[in-house]
Amino acid sequence: MQTLQTCTPARLCYLHLASKEPQRQIDFYRRMLDMGCLAQPDGSWILSGPQRAMLVSPADHSGLLAAAYDLGDQARLGELRARLIENGCAVEDIDSPLLEPCAFLIRDPQGRQTIFGVSRTDSSADRPGMPGRLQHVVFQTTELEAMIDFYVNTVGYTVSDNVVDEQTGQLMVCFLRSDDEHHSLAFFRGSKNEWDHHCYETNEWNDIRDWGDRFAKERITIFFGPGRHGPGNNLFFMVVDADRNRLEFSAELEMTDAARQPGVWPQEEYTLNSWGRAWIRS
Repeated sequence: MQTLQTCTPARLCYLHLASKEPQRQIDFYRRMLDMGCLAQPDGSWILSGPQRAMLVSPADHSGLLAAAYDLGDQARLGELRARLIENGCAVEDIDSPLLEPCAFLIRDPQGRQTIFGVSRTDSSADRPGMPGRLQHVVFQTTELEAMIDFYVNTVGYTVSDNVVDEQTGQLMVCFLRSDDEHHSLAFFRGSKNEWDHHCYETNEWNDIRDWGDRFAKERITIFFGPGRHGPGNNLFFMVVDADRNRLEFSAELEMTDAARQPGVWPQEEYTLNSWGRAWIRS
């Protein structure tokens, strides 16, 4: 089976956020994540830092509008587009200031937007700042099986690990990869359909410490972690931004061979945090 990982590897490259108070949100990411700001003609802003970027647009609500993946070159992008169309997935052309021409978006059965393209030359790579590459995005959904079917069988993500309720046998969480990293996308079964969090991958444990110290100086409290996830085996902690969106900082995320079979984990606190208490979605 053709997958993103084996045929057209894709890496999360930016998020498009809506914000009711965009200036406050921009100030947060400039101050806390070392991101520069560039105003756009349409009233949005590009924020960029070392291996991380986002668009912020003013809106009557706050949250995630789209997640964008970089295919690396136009040949891979064209191959993915053709495969999606062959699989019956509608594609829509999109112009993005962060992507080369020919980018497009797709919508999942619940309306989430995913953009695929080729990143423009990244001038932010040399920008000074603490290490934290934008790495994954996670959602809660009321229709977990339908979402996994779409992202695996239509788009081409690969299941890395499943979390299962041992009493009912019901799937509760699914971690999906688009390249060799354990996951760039995940879904939790929940009572709402909403953006759960996004994550920045650091280089090592000491980076987790340094990010924690940075937030502590601003009196921004960690609400989950520090700890270690079972699926992915990564160190982590989570905080919230100015709009109360949740963001994670991670280190040592597992690299996953294409031939590896999906793992199965029990739905329990130890799975989500082997060091202690966990945030269990409901």
